[in-house]
Amino acid sequence: MIGFERASIGYKGKPVIRDLDLELSGRVLLLGPNGAGKTTLLRGVSGIADIYGGRILVDGVDVSRANGHVGLLSTNLPEITYILPVDSLSVLELYMEVLGGDAGAALEMLESLGLPERQLRDKKPWELSAGQLKMLTTVMALASGARNVLLDEPFEQLDPSRKVKMLKKILSSGSETVVLTTHETWLLERLGDWSTYLVFEGRLWGPVLASRLSKAGIAAGSRPDALLIIETSEGPVSILPEGEGVPVTSLISLDRVYEVLIGGGAQ
Repeated sequence: MIGFERASIGYKGKPVIRDLDLELSGRVLLLGPNGAGKTTLLRGVSGIADIYGGRILVDGVDVSRANGHVGLLSTNLPEITYILPVDSLSVLELYMEVLGGDAGAALEMLESLGLPERQLRDKKPWELSAGQLKMLTTVMALASGARNVLLDEPFEQLDPSRKVKMLKKILSSGSETVVLTTHETWLLERLGDWSTYLVFEGRLWGPVLASRLSKAGIAAGSRPDALLIIETSEGPVSILPEGEGVPVTSLISLDRVYEVLIGGGAQ
């Protein structure tokens, strides 16, 4: 379980997430446009971003004192590969050894995704393509055996067939809590029983089951029948019951929410 107690998270003295009070457990989807603060939130939990107030707890352990708690947390943020200037295979093996993960299982996953061991041996992490690096870090997080797993945009830069394969591996994870960020709405139908929070401009709204959100519509303005009303700098957005507004999944990416605001958004 990941808990936020009035936590403010950001960089260089500028909070992106402010005064967040929330507990995340089980299967959680954070859905929002690029730049909304999703990655910053995960970096705060991982101890990479700055915490300007409050606390973040992972299974009751303050992240500021989480070093050395093996099996507590893993993530696919690319910073995890900045360990040593060595080849990708060595990074994977070291990560698995430190966290008590399964290097063999990780290599099998990567092989099935089209990233064989020989390529890992021949290239340092920063020499991999963006898609290959995403596969490497996501598989490392899943194979670590950690109780809490943070996956930032795990389908980014992957072709459709690899997205399907990666989704199956995520769904088979045995971790107690998996938090996945994305801006892609197609996942709502595939992750129907996941608790979903909408993330806009550093704030979270929810939770709503992904299956319900997949059938919902979206419209500009505040509507009395809305499932959620999201406040943005361009005005409020209403998430509406099935059959009303612009279908959420028709937007493809939540980056297009602002198009709904500009166009009025009701159907």
